[in-house]
Amino acid sequence: MSHRYKPIDCALHDSFEMACVYHYRVKLDLRDDSSVEGKCITTETHPDKSEWLIFKTQYQYTKIRLDFIERMSSLTPGARFSVINC
Repeated sequence: MSHRYKPIDCALHDSFEMACVYHYRVKLDLRDDSSVEGKCITTETHPDKSEWLIFKTQYQYTKIRLDFIERMSSLTPGARFSVINC
């Protein structure tokens, strides 16, 4: 990813953390107009202060930078949110 990390709002970060705590299945719409579905596992912060979502698709684990996510939609029935616009 070539652009500099832009920190996200704390409330938005809390939403990602909640999705990880409950291992929600979600659909992520990304800023490059692609999307991916899978399970939220955890978040991590790198030495450059960028924040990442560890995400498990059907076949693999992947990392997605939080400022690259445009929308998170829950696919888990009874989740505490339905859609979060980032």
